[in-house]
Amino acid sequence: MERSHASDALPNRTNAGAKGHPGVVAARQTRTRTMRRDLLLLKVLQSPSLGPAIRWLVDPQRVLHVGMGFWSSRVVLTAVEIGLFTELAKRPRPLQEVIDHFGWHPRAAHAFLEALVGLELLTRDAASVYANSRQAALFLDRAQPSYLGGLLELSSTRLYDLWSGLGDLLKTGRPQAKEDPDGNDFFGTLYRDPEALRKFLSGMTGISMGEAVPIAAHFPWKRFKTFVDIGAAQGVLPVVVALTHSHLTGASYDLAAVQPIFEDYIASFDLSERLRFLPGDMHAGPLPSADVICFGHLLHGFGEEKRRTLIAKSYAALPPGGTILIYDAMIAAGRRRNYVSFLSSLNIMLETRDGFEATTDQCAQWLRDAGFVRVTTRHVLGPTSMVFGFKPQGARQ
Repeated sequence: MERSHASDALPNRTNAGAKGHPGVVAARQTRTRTMRRDLLLLKVLQSPSLGPAIRWLVDPQRVLHVGMGFWSSRVVLTAVEIGLFTELAKRPRPLQEVIDHFGWHPRAAHAFLEALVGLELLTRDAASVYANSRQAALFLDRAQPSYLGGLLELSSTRLYDLWSGLGDLLKTGRPQAKEDPDGNDFFGTLYRDPEALRKFLSGMTGISMGEAVPIAAHFPWKRFKTFVDIGAAQGVLPVVVALTHSHLTGASYDLAAVQPIFEDYIASFDLSERLRFLPGDMHAGPLPSADVICFGHLLHGFGEEKRRTLIAKSYAALPPGGTILIYDAMIAAGRRRNYVSFLSSLNIMLETRDGFEATTDQCAQWLRDAGFVRVTTRHVLGPTSMVFGFKPQGARQ
């Protein structure tokens, strides 16, 4: 038998000494005090009497809810993408019928539907029959004109993965969207894929649907007879404006690939006589003339130089007294929170090389620099603001 070395039987004096070092002892004591404080705070947060008031100030569940928000997001995006809400709009169904219709595995189906019940997008009655909630019936049924799911479908198929590149954007400042061999970014290549383009434009309808109503109501449309929406996507703003103001005629000016998508959408509202499509490239040559020229969720995709160029083109195309109208998720100096606007700015940075959300003050100054007068800024809805200005009556066309 081998004799054990003396050093094996002795305690590790180096480690033992380190444990008793004043600095180590102080660190342990600080950690213990911090733990006791946190445990006390957690007890208070769970108190029926004091908890609600304290949670208003500090709530660990909110941190977890925000940080783990992708759980809920993925559930909702998946449900929209597969058309669950559209199917349940036809008739409510029990669990097994839903499983059979979509070909789901029963292991996950029940938890998935119950999660949507918890998110208040589905309801379940005493017989365990699932149906759409009011919100889902209004906004997530593809058969409804109020459908917002186009944006969610776009988020599911594109933006969800794109945002995983946020860390790289912070390091490099470069977009994370894939570019084609010619160096064109997402928006430069999108128009080559008709199905992807249709989904994208449907997503833009989801963004603009709610905003179009206050723009139709609070912009002085009664002063004008004609308008052109530059890059109107499917055409939700022209539709809402035309339905609200029967004296107006309008158009969308966009690349030719958008024409069938726009015309299908316009025809579904029986507005083909009053709204037309003008094919063209806003970067090549002058813009079409009208009393009002609109840019909605478009200028944020470009750098300042291109924005100023398009604003100058608008000034040249407008008659005296005509108006430019710009609306975007702009950062408003007077708004207490610009949280969604900053998220939107990050999103457009992930998509494009030069895009960003400008401030309302920046946008207003660009209009003044181009010669517009009586420049006005108004909040529209959520993060969106509109800025508009008038071409002076005595100006040359």
